[in-house]
Amino acid sequence: MSEPQPASIAAARFAAGATLVAVSAMAANVLAYGLRLGGNWLLETDENGALGALIALLTVATVLQVGTQTVAAVRTARGTSDPTRLVATGVRLSVGTSAVLVLASPLIAAVLHLPSVWPAVALAAAVGPLNAAGIHLGLLQGAERFGRLAVLTAVVAVGRSGGGLIGLVVGRSAFTTLLGVAIGGALALVGAYALSRPVRLGPGAGAPRIGEVLGACSAMLAMLALVNADLLLARAVLPAEVSGEYAVGAILTNAAYWAPQVVAVVALPRLAQGQRRALLVSTVVVGAAGLIGVLATVVAGDLAVRVAGKGEYAGLADDVWLFAAAGAGWALVNLFLTARIAAGSRWVAAPLWAAAAFEAVAVLAWRPYSLTHTAVIALVTAMGSVLVAVLLLRSGSSSPRPAPEPASVLPT
Repeated sequence: MSEPQPASIAAARFAAGATLVAVSAMAANVLAYGLRLGGNWLLETDENGALGALIALLTVATVLQVGTQTVAAVRTARGTSDPTRLVATGVRLSVGTSAVLVLASPLIAAVLHLPSVWPAVALAAAVGPLNAAGIHLGLLQGAERFGRLAVLTAVVAVGRSGGGLIGLVVGRSAFTTLLGVAIGGALALVGAYALSRPVRLGPGAGAPRIGEVLGACSAMLAMLALVNADLLLARAVLPAEVSGEYAVGAILTNAAYWAPQVVAVVALPRLAQGQRRALLVSTVVVGAAGLIGVLATVVAGDLAVRVAGKGEYAGLADDVWLFAAAGAGWALVNLFLTARIAAGSRWVAAPLWAAAAFEAVAVLAWRPYSLTHTAVIALVTAMGSVLVAVLLLRSGSSSPRPAPEPASVLPT
C-alpha cells in the first residue's frame, strides 16, 4: 500500500483537530450547566437567584472574550497582525472592562439586591482573565492549531466553571462562587500564555483597531440576545406556567444552535483567507445538522420533551419542532456572521439588532399571546435573518476584495 499523500495527512490532522475542538466545547458546556445545577442544589433560593443574575452578567461581560478571539483568529489567519500586539490589545480591553465593573459594583449590588458589594467585585475580578484568554484562543484558532485550541478551551472551561464549583462547594455563596471563577480564570490565563507560545512568539506586523474588536463584540452580543430573546419575551407576556413550558422548548433551541458551533470555529481561518469552498462546505454541514435535529423532533417530539423537561410538559410535543427549527436557523446565521466578520464587512451587528427589535414588536403585537404564537415568531425571525444574511454575503462577495496575505504561522 502506498504511503498517504501529504494532503491526505493534512486533511486527517485537520479532522482530528476539529473533533477535539468539538469534544472540548461540549465538555465546556456541560461544566457550565453543572455550575448552574450546583447552585440550584446547594444554595438557598435568594442566594441562588443572586448567583444566577451574576452568572448572566458574567456571560454578557465575557462577550469580549469571543470578540477578541474572532478578531485574533482572522488576523492570524491572514498574517496581518503582530501576535504580541494582539495580546497587548486584549489585555488593555480586559483590564478596562474589569475596571468599569469595579466602578459599577455598588450599582450592581443595589440593582441585584446583593447582601454586599463584594460579589460584584468578585464578578469584575473574574471577567478580566477570562476576557484576556480570548486573544490566545484566537491565535491558536487562526493558526489552525486545533489540538492546542481544544486543550485551551478545556483549560478555560475548567478554570471558569470548575473554579466556580469549588468556590460554591467551599463557601456556599454567590461571592465565593465568583471568587472561585476569578481564581480559576487567572490560572487558566497562565495556561493560555503557555499553550499559545508557538504562535504568540511568531512573526507578524500590524495591530487590530479597537473599533474592529468592539464591532465583533457587538455582533456576538446581538447573537446571544437573539437566541434568548423569545424566552425573555415569553416570560414577559405568557402566564408563569406557560412560560415555564416555553423554557423547556428553549432548551432545544439552544441545543440546535450550539451543537454545530464548532463548524464556524474550524472554518473561520479558511474564510479569513478567502476560501469560498469553506463557506459552502460549512453551510452544508450546519444545515444538515439542523435538518436532522428538526426531523428528529418531528418524529420523536414526545421523547425530545421528556429529555429536555419532564412528563408534565408532554403537551409541548406538537410544537417542539418549531424550537429546533429556530435554533437551526440561528446556527446558520452565526456561520454567515462569522463569514462576514472574516471578510472584513462593516456593521455586521446592525441586521441582528434590527431582527431583535422586529421579534420584540411582533411578539407584543400578536394577540392573544400564546406559546405557539411566540415560537412561530421566533422561527420567522430566525429564517428571515438567514435570508438577510445570505443576501448580505452575496452582495459582499460581488464587491472586489484584495487578496489576503499568507498566514504568518503554519499549522504543525
